[in-house]
Amino acid sequence: MYIEKLTGTYERLLSSGIIIDVSGVGYGLEMPLSSLCELPPLGEKVSIWTYTHVREDSIRLFGFVRFEDRAAFEVMLSLSGVGPKVALAILSTLNLSAIRRAIQHNDPQILVSVPGVGPRLAEKILVELKPKLEKLKFSSELGIDGESGRLSEGDFDHVLAEERFEKKDEFEVVLGDVKSALENLGFKEKSISPVILSIRNSSPGETFQVVMKEALKLLSESTQKEVAKKVNRKKPGAISKDKELF
Repeated sequence: MYIEKLTGTYERLLSSGIIIDVSGVGYGLEMPLSSLCELPPLGEKVSIWTYTHVREDSIRLFGFVRFEDRAAFEVMLSLSGVGPKVALAILSTLNLSAIRRAIQHNDPQILVSVPGVGPRLAEKILVELKPKLEKLKFSSELGIDGESGRLSEGDFDHVLAEERFEKKDEFEVVLGDVKSALENLGFKEKSISPVILSIRNSSPGETFQVVMKEALKLLSESTQKEVAKKVNRKKPGAISKDKELF
């Protein structure tokens, strides 16, 4: 018997997921960042689709806002060399259109943008995912969905000076939570720091969900630029040294 779905109170945000209170019992759910960004505020009621991962030494619960995300997670786990951590990283970093493009164009560089996925594993995933593409057909995207609505400085003109300092303190807590979540996902400090700095300078007062979407967007753009540079350096006549993307 497996737990397929939980409905209860969104009790606490963790670096890798949430705690949901169901009739007094707190369930810890590991979730992709895309699902974390879709959650309501703390204290509200949520319904989460779950996947129970059973091993000899552990039982882990993974949560998803949509059933389609859960189904995609199962597809990822069916691939050799892909465990829960890599599957979560893929669904946290790439949306459905990016995954389809990687498969249809046989482009492993798209998957290399995922933390924990190197060139060899990316190529292996593409080979195994191709015959399973039909199983990945669902309407909702799994990751970043365009620009997030950021607040500008003018939006806080009505806030008193004392409240602005309070907002700033709250925002620093949000930035810390986002940084911790990204580190847990597998991004490296040298990639995270400039993104956090950029958001700190441009988007004070945002929520965790909005900041996380913006951080993932900036990290994705940065990674794609690095991939493009590496491809150009590897052209005939060019000398290159591979560097870590994350």
